[in-house]
Amino acid sequence: MVRSIGIDPGDRVVSVVELDGSYRKTRLLNASSAALGSADDPMRVDVIADAVREALDSGMKGELTLGHPCREAVLRTIELPFKGAAAIKKVVKSEIEAEIFTHSVDDMVVDFHELGELPGGGTKLLVASVPKLSLRNQLHSLAAQNIDPENVDLDTMALWRVADWAGAFEMVDDEEDTAKPVHAVVDLSSRSVKVILTEGDQLVEMRVLRFGDSVVAELVARAHNLDPEQARLAIDECLSSGADVHVEAIASVPALPLASEDSGDDGVDVDGDVIVVLDEATDGTATRSELVTCSEVDDANTTYLQRLARELTRFLAASGMASRVRSIWISGSASRGPGVAEELEAVFGYAPQELDVLSRMSHDLGQDDASERSPGMAIAVGLALGRMGGPEGFDLRQEDLAQTGGFDRVKFPLAIACMVSLLVMFMFANQKTMKLKILEFEVGHSHHDPDRPNAAIFHGQLNTLFQGKWFQDKSYFGITKGKNTVYSYRELVEELKRTPIANRVRLVRDKLRIVAQQKQKASGVYEDVALESGLAVMVRWSEVLKSIESELGRYLVASVDLDMKTRKLTFSMALRGDDFRARQSGAERAFQLEIEKPDSPFRKPVVAGQESSFAGTATPFADYKDRQVAGAHIVFVLDIKESFQPFGPSSRIGALLDNSKLPQGDYLAMNHIPAVRTEEEAR
Repeated sequence: MVRSIGIDPGDRVVSVVELDGSYRKTRLLNASSAALGSADDPMRVDVIADAVREALDSGMKGELTLGHPCREAVLRTIELPFKGAAAIKKVVKSEIEAEIFTHSVDDMVVDFHELGELPGGGTKLLVASVPKLSLRNQLHSLAAQNIDPENVDLDTMALWRVADWAGAFEMVDDEEDTAKPVHAVVDLSSRSVKVILTEGDQLVEMRVLRFGDSVVAELVARAHNLDPEQARLAIDECLSSGADVHVEAIASVPALPLASEDSGDDGVDVDGDVIVVLDEATDGTATRSELVTCSEVDDANTTYLQRLARELTRFLAASGMASRVRSIWISGSASRGPGVAEELEAVFGYAPQELDVLSRMSHDLGQDDASERSPGMAIAVGLALGRMGGPEGFDLRQEDLAQTGGFDRVKFPLAIACMVSLLVMFMFANQKTMKLKILEFEVGHSHHDPDRPNAAIFHGQLNTLFQGKWFQDKSYFGITKGKNTVYSYRELVEELKRTPIANRVRLVRDKLRIVAQQKQKASGVYEDVALESGLAVMVRWSEVLKSIESELGRYLVASVDLDMKTRKLTFSMALRGDDFRARQSGAERAFQLEIEKPDSPFRKPVVAGQESSFAGTATPFADYKDRQVAGAHIVFVLDIKESFQPFGPSSRIGALLDNSKLPQGDYLAMNHIPAVRTEEEAR
C-alpha cells in the first residue's frame, strides 16, 4: 500500500490531502484546507508553506507532490521527426526556445508529454515551460519549514489524472460515431479556468484561461470602491439571501453628507439612489455605507459568464473538436456558481457532470462536509494519485531545482560508486597478487620439474646462489659436528622447501654465517673486510654539518643525491638572512678541512684537469624584491674517492679537526685496527 500527499496551492484556498491504498482502491486518510490572501501578496508563498506545515503536523505522512499553477506555464504543441523519450529530452529545450517570447528558456524548467505518434514516424509533444523564479521561491519557503516535495507537477495534469481515476473517460456508446469520443474536463476557480480535452483517455489539448469568478467581485468592488474581499463577501451574502446588502467601508476620501429634504430615514432617497453616510467608527476612522444590489451582482456574473463562454468557444474552435465532444466534467470552487452549468451546456452541447471525487473513495467525512469540500479537492487528489499510478504528469524538479538529499535520490549514484569501488578493489588485489608472485620468483620460488621429481629447481635469488657446484662441494659448504658433516647441500634444499618463500634467502644467509664461523675457527684466521659504503659517505657528510650547526644557524637541506657510480654527492642548502654568504663560506671551509683528512671519503674537486678548492654555487632568492627576504639556494658537489676506509678513525674524533690537532705520531697507525688477528686476540 502506498501513502501519498497532494498539495494544491489553489487560487484562494490551499488544499492538502493524504491518500492510502492503490490507484483503483483509494482511501482518504486526512484532508486540510486553509484560506489564502490576495494573489498579489508577496508573502503568499510563506502562507502556503505555513498551511502545509500545519497539515503535516496533524499527522499526515507519505511522499509529497506539489502542484504548480498552469497559468504561470507556457504551453506549446510541437512535432519532432523521431521517437524515444531519451532522444526527445536532449533536444526539446532547444526546440521550444523559438516558441517562447516572454522568458529566456535558460530561466525555465522544460518538460514534455507525448501526445501521440505522427504518420511519418515522428512524435507530437505537449511541452510545458515553467519560470524557475516562482517555483524556486515556493520550494525555498517549503524548505524553510522542512518540507521537500519529491515531485512538482502542473495542476492541469493532476486534473487529467483525477478525471481518469474517476472514470470520466469511459467509452460512450454511439453507433453513428466510429471515432474515439472527445471528453472535456473544466476546473473553475477564482483566478483561472483549466480546460483539458481527451480523445478517449489520451490527452490531446490543454488550456488555462487566466480569469475566474473573481471577475464578479472585481466588477462590484470597482463600482463601489470596495476592497475585493469585502465585495466577495457581499456577493456571497446577496446570492444566499436574495436581498440587497449594505457594506460598511472605510471612507478613503471624505465626502459631504447628503442633506436633502427628500431623503428618507432608510438611507435611500425617494429616487432610489444610494446614500453615502459618513460616520465615525469607534476608533475614529471615517466609514461609509455602500449598497450592493442583487441586480448589479447578476449583471457582473452575466459579464463573467459571457466572457467564459466566449473564451471556451474560441478554444473549442481552435482545437477542431467541438463537434466530437460527448461529455463534460466540472470541478473547482467556482463550479457551482449561478449560471455556470447552463453556460457550459450551451458551449459544449452537453449537460456538465460534477467530478465528485469523494464519492468514489472511502473516507470518514460527513455527508454534508464531503459534498461541500469535494469540488475544491479534485486537483489535490489528482496530485496525490500520481504516486499510485495512472497517467504520468510533468516532472518540474529538474536542473538546479532537483532534489539533492535523501537515500532514494542517491542510491543509483551510490550503486554505481560501489560497483566502481569493487572493480578498483578487484584490480588492486589482482595487481598485488601479481606483484606477490613476481616477488616470490625474485626471492626464490621453487619449481618441481616432473622429469626430475627428486630435484628442486629454484628461481630468483636462490637460482643465482645455487648456480654452479659450490654449495654441493662439502669442502666449501657444510656444517660439521666434530669430524662429521651434519648439514650439507641436501639438508639445505629440504629445509628451503619447508621454509616460507619470504624467509628462504635469510635461511641461506644464516647457514652461510655458521659455515664462515666454523671455517674461521678451524683456520684461526679472522679477517675484517672493509668495503666502500654509501652509508659511510652519508654518515661523514652528516657529521660535518652537525659539527658546524652553531655557525650555520638555521638552514634547510632541500635535496641530497648520492650516486656511487659517478662518485658524487650533490646536495642543496637554503640559507636565509643577509649573512648567507658568510655562512656559505663556513660550510665550504668545513668540507675543505674534511677533504684534507687522509681517511676522508671525499677528495678535492677537479676543474679543467686540476684540483681546486671546494665551493658551492649560490642562487639568490627570486622573491627578494617582493618579500624583502635575503638568502640563497646553494648547490654543493662533493667528489668521492675511488676507494676509502669506511667509518675511518677521524670520524670518531671530530669532523673539523685538522692535521695539526691530531695526536702526535702516526695517528692512523695508533688507531689502526689490524686486518689480521689471531683467535686469541679476537677473543
